Amino acid sequence: MRMPSIPSSLSRSTSASAISKITSLTAEGKDVFTFDRMFPFYLVVTFFGLFVVFGGLRCMIDGSDDIIAHDPSGSLNPFSWFWGMLCGFMRINPASGVMLSTCIVSLSLWSKHRAMALAAYSGESRRSSNDVRKIKSTTAIEIPKGDSKNSSGMSISPRTASTSNLPQVAEPKKNRHSSEGSTRESTRGFVDRWYYSLPKLAILQALFVVSLVLVFGMTCQTIPSWGWHFTALFFYKVPHMDDVVKAVDGICPSYGGDMCLSDDSWLLLSNNLLSRHKLSDVEAVAKGVNVAQNGGLIINIMARDTVAAIPALIKNVEALSPFFRGQLVVVMYENDSIDGTRDAIKNWAATASGYKVDLMTCEDQGDVDCKLQQVHRYDQNGEFISAVGRMAEYRNQVQEYITKNYSPKDYSHMMITDIDLAISMAPLGLIHTLGTVGEHAPVAARGIMMLPGALGTLYMPYDYSAFRPIVNEDNKNLRGWHDWFCELAPAGSRWRNNCDVMSPFNMMHVLALDTEFVAEAYPVASAFHGATLYPFKQVVATNPKYDDGEDGQRCEHIGFNFALTDPDNWEKTPDTANFATQMYIAPKWTLHLDPTRPGGPTGWRFAGLMLTQGINVQCIIMFSTVFFWNLVMAGGVALAIKGILRAWEKCARTPIFRKWAAVAGVNVADVLPGGLVGGNARKNTADDEGILLLALAASNEDSDDEEVGFLTRKDVKNL
Repeated sequence: MRMPSIPSSLSRSTSASAISKITSLTAEGKDVFTFDRMFPFYLVVTFFGLFVVFGGLRCMIDGSDDIIAHDPSGSLNPFSWFWGMLCGFMRINPASGVMLSTCIVSLSLWSKHRAMALAAYSGESRRSSNDVRKIKSTTAIEIPKGDSKNSSGMSISPRTASTSNLPQVAEPKKNRHSSEGSTRESTRGFVDRWYYSLPKLAILQALFVVSLVLVFGMTCQTIPSWGWHFTALFFYKVPHMDDVVKAVDGICPSYGGDMCLSDDSWLLLSNNLLSRHKLSDVEAVAKGVNVAQNGGLIINIMARDTVAAIPALIKNVEALSPFFRGQLVVVMYENDSIDGTRDAIKNWAATASGYKVDLMTCEDQGDVDCKLQQVHRYDQNGEFISAVGRMAEYRNQVQEYITKNYSPKDYSHMMITDIDLAISMAPLGLIHTLGTVGEHAPVAARGIMMLPGALGTLYMPYDYSAFRPIVNEDNKNLRGWHDWFCELAPAGSRWRNNCDVMSPFNMMHVLALDTEFVAEAYPVASAFHGATLYPFKQVVATNPKYDDGEDGQRCEHIGFNFALTDPDNWEKTPDTANFATQMYIAPKWTLHLDPTRPGGPTGWRFAGLMLTQGINVQCIIMFSTVFFWNLVMAGGVALAIKGILRAWEKCARTPIFRKWAAVAGVNVADVLPGGLVGGNARKNTADDEGILLLALAASNEDSDDEEVGFLTRKDVKNL
């Protein structure tokens, strides 16, 4: 059979360069691999970026309209349940977890395939110099011995062809056993290391997340810092209070529309949730301004050793005051502070302008300045010491004082908030709430904080121990599992209080609701989340009381919220026609907690509480679910990537792909994981046919993958 000639561009001059190329291939094996040394760096940077992007996805869609249609019956969308389950049980953003697992698996496979190719290359490099010497002396391409057939099925005998002609390259047929033997021989230097095992990596990743939850759960409160949530720095913003004050400078609420505020001010005063260019936002805010200017606001606050948070509170009040035309009062109860909190409040009350600061006294308890010598609840350690302390008692005192001294005719709403958070109260978010569901119903803000151990990729509602959903057919089983989880601890134990935060079932429910409702307020039976707005008229009429439950461990807000919305607590009259029988959570009124001030006990106070409380079966269940679900996720990612690679290898070995590779100048070895096992791993040389053919002959290999690729190239050239 006549052999086609080499193109003129690939004659003797090409042969010299080819020989030089082959020498480079044999002398510098590590430099001919498709994956260079920087590949791990590129991979890690890429997946870290994706890790952050997916972690911040919920913050990025804040301010948009709801995507999921809501069922009137209260049932949640299956996707919301699915996402809530993954978040609640994994305790890390599932999408970010997939990116982490993908990066780990990819690095493992890259390292393994590279090691296999290096081992194969080292087995062949010993004879490479002889191959090059033979090419230099004979300027011929050696065809492997043995009869074989070409693509037309014709037999081709072994021969040596001149470089002035293209060789007939055949595909020797080897049996399976000889091929496997060749592979084993060519990779005899390969060492199977532990990090090549995907099951081991999946287990280690699950243990890694468990350790993050365990260790960071302590450190995030003991040493609060952005460092524990470093990925959140890219998307989670906590407004500075000085910027909030500047943003409201020159505001004109009565003008309507954008109220003389810039685009940036609208975003800053609503935590990036409201826009003056969005008609629905502007209309809701305008209605809320009307409610505020025709009513008034009482801010109900308790303080103890919170002098550092007083400046932020002052700025929040001054930012809200223009909306209420001065009809705003701050009622504060302070006791037993040792850091100068009471003096700071007195100074503020003396200088307040446009609103009133009313500091309660304690004459009836024996001391005007409320030096009652009561131990702080954070300093009372022990499993059966109430985690709520005397909070219900204090709140009832404040509530009685407010209802006695202030009238619903002068003040339409009352807001309860935690002073120690020292964050922006999102003034436009609050006004937007008044213009929607908040005029006649109690509404909790959507206060959010970073979940300890999630590296900033997942946040949860703050203080959701006050959360209680409206039970229906869709969630009754889940609530039953949560009740079972809480009842694992004995009555009166602190674990009965902690179980609301520890329970994967409760977290699943909270995050499922947060996933489904991006913009629209949704009903609940009880909530707090850092700030709650109450219709003052309903508070006065129902006279609800705070309590800490039967065992002294239930969040005090729950009893108050239940009593407030219980229709048995008011008579049916025209004045009570607008009273609400359920609470709401308003996603448009979102508060961003500062990771450096997470709320609750911090430092040694928190460490002391944890160390004296010990562990129980609830801890074991929680960490077991975190481990199991992260293991399932990591294992699923590993199996998926392995499946994709195997499918790709099968595709790359098909005749159709090889024909395309021959036409496109793609080296099959470059697109297969680890190259062609048993052949020289090299860079793509398919653009230069002379070099490609010489490199093949120099390897003197019987690799059916390579030779079929060249046979296909020959057939295409003869078309």
